[in-house]
Amino acid sequence: MSLPHGCGRPSANRREVIRERTLAGLASARRRGQLLGRRKGLSKAGEQKARLGERLYKEAKYPVEQIARELHISKTTLYKYLRLRRVEIGASVEIPIATT
Repeated sequence: MSLPHGCGRPSANRREVIRERTLAGLASARRRGQLLGRRKGLSKAGEQKARLGERLYKEAKYPVEQIARELHISKTTLYKYLRLRRVEIGASVEIPIATT
């Protein structure tokens, strides 16, 4: 059983109506002076992890992979936190290789 060619059109029309309503709602919110989008900065939990990550990184006892794993974040996020806290990264810090 095949469907006629025009069947996809109603969903395209619905998408366009949703798009128009969304754009109208965003414009209305801007006129009212509401802030849109994600808040700047870190959450309280993120700030705590950033402080702890900084401390562990500066101690230079653990490799970055282990610090990130302990904080349940990626290495990329750990480096982002360190940059936000203005920590100098790779400043002739000898980090031991973990043996497992």
